[in-house]
Amino acid sequence: MGASTPSAAARSVARQALPARRSRAARAIAARAAIERMHTPSLWLALIVAVGLTLRLWGLSFGLPQLYCRPDETTLVNKALSIAAGDPNPHFFNYPSLHLYSLAVVYGGFFALGWLSGHFAGIEAFQRFFFTDPSAFILIGRAGSAVLGTVSIGLVYSIGRRLGGVPTGLYSALFLSVAFLHVRDSHFLTVDVPATAYMLAGYVLLLRHLERRRAVDLYAGALFFGLAASTKYNVGLLAISALVTAIATAGDRRMRWTRLTTVIGITGMAFLAGTPYALLDFSSFWRDLSYERLHFAVGHGDPVIDLGRGWSYHLRFTLPHGLGWPLLATAWAGIGVMAWRRRAVDLVLLSGLLLYYVVAGSGRGVFMRYMLPLVPLLCAAAGLVCALVQRRWGRPWALLLAGLLVVPTASTVWQFNHLLSRPDTRLLAARWIAAEIPDGSPLALHGSAFGHPQVRRSREWMQVELEDIRAAGLDGRRLAAMLSLEDFPPPPSYFPIELRSTDALPRRTVWRSYDLERLRAAGVDWIVTHRHPLTGLPAADDFIRQLEQQATLVQHFDPFKDGWQGLSYDRLDFFYVPVAGFAGLHRTGPEIRLYRLP
Repeated sequence: MGASTPSAAARSVARQALPARRSRAARAIAARAAIERMHTPSLWLALIVAVGLTLRLWGLSFGLPQLYCRPDETTLVNKALSIAAGDPNPHFFNYPSLHLYSLAVVYGGFFALGWLSGHFAGIEAFQRFFFTDPSAFILIGRAGSAVLGTVSIGLVYSIGRRLGGVPTGLYSALFLSVAFLHVRDSHFLTVDVPATAYMLAGYVLLLRHLERRRAVDLYAGALFFGLAASTKYNVGLLAISALVTAIATAGDRRMRWTRLTTVIGITGMAFLAGTPYALLDFSSFWRDLSYERLHFAVGHGDPVIDLGRGWSYHLRFTLPHGLGWPLLATAWAGIGVMAWRRRAVDLVLLSGLLLYYVVAGSGRGVFMRYMLPLVPLLCAAAGLVCALVQRRWGRPWALLLAGLLVVPTASTVWQFNHLLSRPDTRLLAARWIAAEIPDGSPLALHGSAFGHPQVRRSREWMQVELEDIRAAGLDGRRLAAMLSLEDFPPPPSYFPIELRSTDALPRRTVWRSYDLERLRAAGVDWIVTHRHPLTGLPAADDFIRQLEQQATLVQHFDPFKDGWQGLSYDRLDFFYVPVAGFAGLHRTGPEIRLYRLP
């Protein structure tokens, strides 16, 4: 009996070991729980969003302090600062005004922080900071686009989840996080990504309304579509989805008309809240809107770069480059599934997709950015296909398919960002000029203004320019403000003369007719030329031939490894980074040559 009964010492040891065993078991359970949490949708979504944010921030400072590396950025900055300075009328309606007001508020906060911290003694110091180098203002605006582009990933997840469940949401978010066109445009201080983000928020609210049937979600969705239209006009076309939602969820005819009129009213009021001077300055609004309509219909009006109507161009160029062929083909399959199912959520999304493409593709203005609002919806359609594959054949096959769809566009994004982060040829040329050409020298710049290396204008140049602008009936407020600053601009500064055949105003700083003898007589020693597939420069140009024969080539900045072969660009946009053929470039920018006259 004594042999079968544990001794007191053995019982004591067992009692001491029990907490250790329990502690090990608890740690094992906690580890298993942690592993399980790694597979929760929220963690996967966080990882996807982190990847998307990284890709959108990489290379964000491209080209700076060189301006005009991305068309329209300086226009938006200048208009926003004019609003922040006290004039709420932007006097500019080629874009709606909501984004200008948003930037004005942000720039006002930037000044307030700088003033409170002692960086800006007052408005004059703030002006000097901007006029000397506006890089910070451009970078702030670009950061806003990157953030809204990243927020859009989460919004697409929400849309995809309502379209086909959590797997659809995750696949949709993954595809948008690496979609080349969306990543590219999230680097820009432009209105396209912000407008698309507002649109996606509108869709999330519309789909929530389909689930819960709360009128407040429908009307909030209409509000966001109005804000999207007040950021970029054409995105307002997708508000058709709000009307379809109102019809689909109305109980009777009376409720249908009530909701339709309310949705239209809220959308219109949201547009006017962001662009109030569409009414208060209607003549200017209609002038600029009419110009944009004409520009969209005919493109640049140049037969050399007439790319045809958008219906075919976007199908064969914009969307394949913007998403990659595999992802685009899968998106078409997803659209087919949605058209076959014809659920309310499908009809709401398809109505916007179809109307937008029909209208946006009807003109000859075929900028790639015009297709940006469709990219998230196409990613959601592709996500639906992957989710169906997962449901039918299992997660491994769905993940394999998703990987195959992601690799082409992710590879394009990687090459794009890597190239974007390298110094532009215009920046290199501007640095060389500042280091080698004496302060105050006159320079001749031949070719498109978008291809010029940026040099600081001398005080003498600003005085001449201000006189010519005022002679043409314009106020020249910015030049006057620059001239009002003492000891401005800082050296080195130059007197550039632009050589081009056309100009809106008669100015002494722009020559429409020119030759080497006239330049010699004006004391010009240095001439800068550039050539690029986007802007061109005829090899048989008489002036270039004369220059090559009589002047000395001093410096040459060539971004191309082997000419222009294999490079594809967004042809209507003067953005010197391609959409394909990255391996053929050392860096971005045009080919720049600097000549010196004997």
